[in-house]
Amino acid sequence: MQTVEGSVRASVRRLSPMLKGAMAVVVSAAALVGEARAVVIDTLTGTGNTSAPADDPGWANIGVLGVGTGVYLGNRWVLTALHVGGGSIVLNGGTYAMLAGSGTTLTNNGAAGKSATTDLFMFQLTATPPGLAGLTIASGSAALGAAVTMIGSGRDRGDFKQWSVNETTDPWTWTPVPSGGDYAGYATLGTRSMRWGTNTVAESGLWINDGFGDVNMLGTTFTFAGSPSNEAQAAYGDSGGPVFHKNGSAWELSGMILTVDGFSGQPDPGANAIYGNSTYAADLSFYRSQIVTIVPEPSVAALVATALAALGVAARYRKP
Repeated sequence: MQTVEGSVRASVRRLSPMLKGAMAVVVSAAALVGEARAVVIDTLTGTGNTSAPADDPGWANIGVLGVGTGVYLGNRWVLTALHVGGGSIVLNGGTYAMLAGSGTTLTNNGAAGKSATTDLFMFQLTATPPGLAGLTIASGSAALGAAVTMIGSGRDRGDFKQWSVNETTDPWTWTPVPSGGDYAGYATLGTRSMRWGTNTVAESGLWINDGFGDVNMLGTTFTFAGSPSNEAQAAYGDSGGPVFHKNGSAWELSGMILTVDGFSGQPDPGANAIYGNSTYAADLSFYRSQIVTIVPEPSVAALVATALAALGVAARYRKP
């Protein structure tokens, strides 16, 4: 299975010219140059959020998978990015091997003009991780502005950086400066951690080809809140990580992190999280029918188990 170093594919998309301080996400072209790793968060130190949040969407179901991240769905099945691929995954302190021959690549449901397959991959484990509940796949796209929680096992955050940017060149010219820069953000380190962060849905219904097929995506934007926050942006290693959205009182798996987006000429967007950058994730509601055909959701599995138990009782009491 083809992989790229790290695990969110980093894409540099040439943005329309922007006023200083205004972040536009309108694009005229896209050229992918890398992939995504732990989410970068805009807290004071950037080192926290390495254990489950108080309102836990499914932290224990997320694991380190090779150069990327994987999500345990239940019934021994894992979902990740195709460019991450299958293999052994570390879940809740245990390591679980991939069942040989179980891998399957998801499709684009025959969408006109799109690649037959997409950048999503499922495989089964040889053993069942104990104590992990199944996850529910969202049946509809998260609305624009909806709050989401993102989890990834990629690079740790490094130093705060600023750049003076000449937007009259093509591509733009970026020069590091100690202060007074036009753009700012964070570098990343070579170390990795599992980390969660938050954001809101800024785009949906997008079709983006990340180099491993067309993908129906939703997007978030890394925005400076004015003070330290849990605002998140994906980086190298986060590919295959989940995007959770709360539907009423229930958490649902709405997306899977695949790629990041940077400004024209920006220093490696997979390694530098700059305010105004975007994270793009597969919209799993579009692929839901395929996923639940392979691994029934918790509610369905419970109904099946109840029905089978009832049949068993009926069989025991049936007269000869």
